[in-house]
Amino acid sequence: MKGVVIRIAWVCGMALHVVPACAENAVYFSPKGNCEGRIVERMDAAEKTIDAAVYSINNDKIVAALERAKARGVRIRILTDKTQAAGRSSKVPYLHDAGFNIRVHSRFRIEHNKFAIYDGARASTGSFNWTNPAEQKNSENCIFFELEDGSVEDYAARFEYLWKENQRQKSEAWFENRAESHEDPYPDIDPITE
Repeated sequence: MKGVVIRIAWVCGMALHVVPACAENAVYFSPKGNCEGRIVERMDAAEKTIDAAVYSINNDKIVAALERAKARGVRIRILTDKTQAAGRSSKVPYLHDAGFNIRVHSRFRIEHNKFAIYDGARASTGSFNWTNPAEQKNSENCIFFELEDGSVEDYAARFEYLWKENQRQKSEAWFENRAESHEDPYPDIDPITE
């Protein structure tokens, strides 16, 4: 389904969720259905903030977009799953060591969310993890909320709750313990070529 986009045109006030104006949301499917591309676009367009709760991170293009956003001065906060963060292909230790404000979860059994809020005004969610296989091989979906319709505020509030519940001290202790127990935290990254 390469490039397939389903657009949901909301009739003013006539939807599952009441929308204050005629908003348009976009839905994408993978593999190769542009979930990755739209997330990168949102990150590249962010001017002030990116807040994300995401299960797994190893997608090269998304990581590069996060790096560009950070270089522009965008405030970025990421909450992710510690078991996934410990995986061989995870980019989480790399992002942490690069100075990103990233936490691994310390509350709840797993951190299985997959959502992001951009500048407090747009959000994305769905089954799509920020991984290369999610874009290239898996059957996934992602939804983008283009306008504030109540849902963006709900996701922002949930992120704030999760950020407070998953304490920085516990997360930093996890990163320190991981660094002490591994000789090379980035075995898949060649610092000369990547």
